[in-house]
Amino acid sequence: MRVPGLEHATDGRSARITHDSNTDIPQGVKIRPLRDQIIIEPLNVVLSTVIIVKENTKPVRGIVKAVGPGHYPKQYNHADKTRRTLTWDSEVFQPTTLKVGDVVELGGIEFQGYSFPTVYWGDKLHIICREADVSGVVEGLTAEKARADSEAYTA
Repeated sequence: MRVPGLEHATDGRSARITHDSNTDIPQGVKIRPLRDQIIIEPLNVVLSTVIIVKENTKPVRGIVKAVGPGHYPKQYNHADKTRRTLTWDSEVFQPTTLKVGDVVELGGIEFQGYSFPTVYWGDKLHIICREADVSGVVEGLTAEKARADSEAYTA
């Protein structure tokens, strides 16, 4: 039996939980993420121009399309995770530092799919992740230049 959201192995004995989505959002609709969630349009990345790299991964670079306002970080009564008994939201609001149009690198490479929830916004796949999942912003690279490089790589 096949279950949506599970990626089954060829031997039928194991499965991997995925965040694949059939959610389809029309192109003209504006999306407003909550908390520190961000929506990223993934781009293909040139791994090497010197050697041929056979990759079986999804790209980890993308353009920020929508950004949430921020969040109140969690506070704990003890630094040691095993000794924590209380948790509460901080009184200090932490706004998101990313802006729409930033080109970002996500941490890690996920094989055979994204480890983040995905939605189709118009005809393009988009990733939903938290600001903490972003490992860095590519300074000096505009969204237009990044998209042109990505399209040249896929051609």
